[in-house]
Amino acid sequence: MILEINTADQAKSLAETWMKNHGYAPTEISPCPTDLSFMLQGMAINGMPFLVIQPKDLESAIVVIANVRVTESSFASLNSMTKEARDEFLWNLKKDLMFAPPTFSFDPSYETTGIPKGIQFSKEVYYDELTEGRLAEAVDFAVRSALWVVWTFRREFGAPAEVKFVE
Repeated sequence: MILEINTADQAKSLAETWMKNHGYAPTEISPCPTDLSFMLQGMAINGMPFLVIQPKDLESAIVVIANVRVTESSFASLNSMTKEARDEFLWNLKKDLMFAPPTFSFDPSYETTGIPKGIQFSKEVYYDELTEGRLAEAVDFAVRSALWVVWTFRREFGAPAEVKFVE
């Protein structure tokens, strides 16, 4: 059965029900930021958190987001690299991420420092194709891309000794 999605409430209901049915323990973030119609947080099976949001300026789509924050030790490791080695590492990471289905972006401070404090992955699903299958695919794409970054950092710098992130 395919449900026609035309409103943010219908999209939220589909996403929340799907998340509950698949064990992603949805939590509605409240109060919701004013630029969003809703924000649901879930936890993937591998422990990676993700969001399903409805931006008010994108009235016909929901967005799945997975964020990776850089730990203090990884940030320090990046900072201690030569500029050339750091640029090479980040170039290879960006090259890998270019071929992942979700869109990615480094946090805004990257433009001035050259060292990311975080990376965000987002995948839009438009109402005309919003089904449980498309939602599952978007979550999978965003979470796997975020996991790739975690693995890449661990391979390069080792497992972080702390869980504190760069602010």
